[in-house]
Amino acid sequence: MPFDCPGCGQSIDRSPAAWALRCPHCRRVLRSRSVDTGGETERTYDVEVSGEPQTRRRVTVPWTPDEARRLRRWLAWSTGLTLGLVVVLYAAARWAR
Repeated sequence: MPFDCPGCGQSIDRSPAAWALRCPHCRRVLRSRSVDTGGETERTYDVEVSGEPQTRRRVTVPWTPDEARRLRRWLAWSTGLTLGLVVVLYAAARWAR
């Protein structure tokens, strides 16, 4: 999802959640932090030029159906894995007694 660079104002064609974010126009390193005010339909980030907090801008990115599906799948797997580990630890504690 494109957004404007907080340093030079040019459009950046990457997601604010991307790793090692740098503006291709002014070559400045950008830092982004997730903010919990986006809701269920969009994600919100504070994006700023590294070391310059006065350049902070709020960027909202909508959830795509693919990202929502991937998140649901990850949550299902992690829940199943966590519950399975609890059962294994309980069994190990009973066996060690």
